[in-house]
Order: sequence, then C-alpha cells, then structure tokens
Amino acid sequence: MTSRELARSARYIVQHEYEHARVTAADGRQASLGEFYGDPAVALIDVNEQWCAVAGEGLVLCRLGQPFGQCVEYFRQPGEVRWITALRQTGPFALEWQDEDGVWHTLDFDFDTM
Repeated sequence: MTSRELARSARYIVQHEYEHARVTAADGRQASLGEFYGDPAVALIDVNEQWCAVAGEGLVLCRLGQPFGQCVEYFRQPGEVRWITALRQTGPFALEWQDEDGVWHTLDFDFDTM
C-alpha cells in the first residue's frame, strides 16, 4: 500500500492509506486516527505540536502530547455526519472547518474535558 501525506511538522506526520489515517511521531510512535469513508480529505498539525486534526467524513482530533494518541471524534455519528473539505487553526485549541457547501464553522475544544 502507498501512504499519502496529509500534514507534516518538525516532529509529526499525518498520513493515510486509503481510508485509514494515522499520525507518526519522529521517535516512531504511531496512533490511529480512524477510518474515513472515501479517504480523509485534509489534516493539520497544531503549530505548537500539541494536537492534530484529520477530516473528511467528520473530524478527528488527536492529542500529540501525553497521553499520545488520545482522540475524539466530531460530526461522525449517523445523521450528524458533516463532509469537511478544509481546516485552519485559529488558536491554541481552536480551528475552523469548511463544509462541502463552502461555509466555515468554528470549533473550540479542550483536551482536559475530553
């Protein structure tokens, strides 16, 4: 299988092989970011390398610090699925995501409450 890179920082790479996404740390640790129907579309890594996000069929946020690989899903439950086409970071724990209609939405999150 061929991996496709979605995002890269100094210490992390977010890749996918077909519908399965994962993040790999420079030291070799890996964490699954889940399965995405139709392949994941976009990803980003926080500028401070505290978390990453991958999206397409919904959105998955994953902690890059301790505990490494702890993830939470958004917009992936039946009847609530959103198709996400773009991501951009707007704060330390905030991002904006663009839906398939081109509308941008805001998401603020806190790993301490996840």
